[in-house]
Amino acid sequence: MTGVSIATVSHVINKTRYVSPELTQKVERAIYETGYINKIRRNQFKFGRQSRMAFVLPTTNSTVYAQLANTMTELLAKEGYILSTYVSHDNEEYEKHILMNLLADKNIAGIFLSPTVNASRIYTKVKRSGIPFMCVERKTKDGEIPAILSENEEAMFRGTRHLIRSGHKLIGILLEDCDLIHCQERLAGYRRALEEYKVPFDKGLVCRVDLYCQEEENIFEKARFNTLPSAFIAAGNTLTLKLLKNADDYGLKCPDDISIVGFGDDEWSSIFNPSLTILRQDTASTAKRAVEMMMGLLKGNSAAQTVVRMPVGFTVRKSTRVINRGPFGEIAVPPENILVDTAEEEYLKKEQFKVAIAFHCTDTEWSRLQETGIRDTLARYNVQVIAVMDANFNAQLQVTQLEALRMQKPDAIIGVPVDENITAGKFKELSRLTKMILIGNIPQGIDKNDYYSCVSVNERENGQNAGNILGEYFRERTDVKLGLLNHGLPFHMTRQRDNAAEQVLTENYTNLQIVSRKNFYQIQNVYDTCMQMMREHPEISGLYVSWERPAMEAIRALRTLGRTDVAISTVDLDLEIASYMARGEMVRGISAQRPYEQGEAAAMVTIQALLGKKGYKFVGVQPVVVYPRELTRYWREIIRKPAPEFLKPHKNR
Repeated sequence: MTGVSIATVSHVINKTRYVSPELTQKVERAIYETGYINKIRRNQFKFGRQSRMAFVLPTTNSTVYAQLANTMTELLAKEGYILSTYVSHDNEEYEKHILMNLLADKNIAGIFLSPTVNASRIYTKVKRSGIPFMCVERKTKDGEIPAILSENEEAMFRGTRHLIRSGHKLIGILLEDCDLIHCQERLAGYRRALEEYKVPFDKGLVCRVDLYCQEEENIFEKARFNTLPSAFIAAGNTLTLKLLKNADDYGLKCPDDISIVGFGDDEWSSIFNPSLTILRQDTASTAKRAVEMMMGLLKGNSAAQTVVRMPVGFTVRKSTRVINRGPFGEIAVPPENILVDTAEEEYLKKEQFKVAIAFHCTDTEWSRLQETGIRDTLARYNVQVIAVMDANFNAQLQVTQLEALRMQKPDAIIGVPVDENITAGKFKELSRLTKMILIGNIPQGIDKNDYYSCVSVNERENGQNAGNILGEYFRERTDVKLGLLNHGLPFHMTRQRDNAAEQVLTENYTNLQIVSRKNFYQIQNVYDTCMQMMREHPEISGLYVSWERPAMEAIRALRTLGRTDVAISTVDLDLEIASYMARGEMVRGISAQRPYEQGEAAAMVTIQALLGKKGYKFVGVQPVVVYPRELTRYWREIIRKPAPEFLKPHKNR
């Protein structure tokens, strides 16, 4: 039709060679007249010279690299380029061979590289060739070579910090057996978290593996830890899969035996059982930014020649557990591990021991259930409760009551301290005369040798539950402002709870901002403290309160201000706080202690003390999360009574 060769038509379309204006006009006219222009518009791919992009990557077995390649292929196609991938298998010589061939290929318009080493002459040669050249997911030491990679150090810092704040001290890290910059950065983030939280660095907990080794070794067998770590963090996607497989092959149950934080891809991690806590790389955003940078390099944009760090998300799921620790760092003993054999039971029944109880107060469901749990359990072993004291939150009264108990010469005392100072001396004095079991907190000045055991709810988990209640309630909202009403007295366990709540809110929910933190020292002061907080920060729409009794004072203040729109989370289940949940007012959920079970645990520890057995310095009872829709069921399980009519579902709004 045009009287020219197919090659000439191709040169006109792809502009790969000079064609005279006359022939160009003739070919273009024919293209429009035949409708071939529509086919060209549908297929905008370039042909011939500089028509392809190359991505040299270490492996396609990693879902991170696979997703990067797939997304970059789609994005480059929109720019008219085909992406060709080349796998180096992390072999420097093979990578060099690939790059030399790409330099000789006139069809290559640009090169993306995930380097196998930190520095190489071939990288310098590619840089000087004039072909646009950049690194993806890894980088070289050459600061002139543009790169896009994750915030490796910060990500590993956050993941390790999460484990430390969850009570873990022995934390292993799984790294590639190489000295690449991204591996150095990830190790640096792990070490920075340990240093900041004063956890000793142990090089024996740093495990390196060769991902290309044919003889796969189990890291738990190879490492032969002196003490098995309670947690591990993986420094890559493929490493995460290896860690999970090795733990399973070694017979470790996650998270009961070992907590795991993964790194990399997020898609499969949510369906893993248990769902995986993970440092989440956004491969789609990374690929998009990489393509944008390459397009800038093609246009000679010198501003694109920088190192770009992509943020790494952090999603906490169920592969990490909270390790509750006592006042002196002891790992909590589960109540189910406290056992009595037949011979010991017969001895207890024969001796007829006597036990006294010193409560901070007795007018709550919590105290009533604890006392019932203690009495029921001790009665099974013929241990008599000779006195129950109610100090009504009066420290001086509790001192007087403890002196009265001393006169009765009990074989053991179970006590709930009113404060951390005034009662400390008397508890310390009595601990020299009898077995002392403390519930909840340890007064200041009392050494770990001054008492037999401390029994408490797992306060880290308690606080994390309360934090998650608020976080999930506001998950779909942006820029939410929160306030925290914390207990100001330096009780170790209460502080552990309050800190854990704040940790969850700041680490797991980026849409939330804590704008005010205030301490209260007495429950009757909470009303005024909350009023002051809300007047200073009227933008607050959510409150965490340390436990339910001060939460009720905060509710009273909010009602006075007409701010019943504020969402509240707290801990401990009682009738008044439950009534607000049942009506759908303000209280969005609570983390509930199980006081009867805590009473049982305190009694069982007392039994061990009477038997002269050791190893129960701190006992932790797991809390339970209660939402309004589950209120009647959990009321029956926790309070051990049928739910009042106004708490039942047909009354809920």
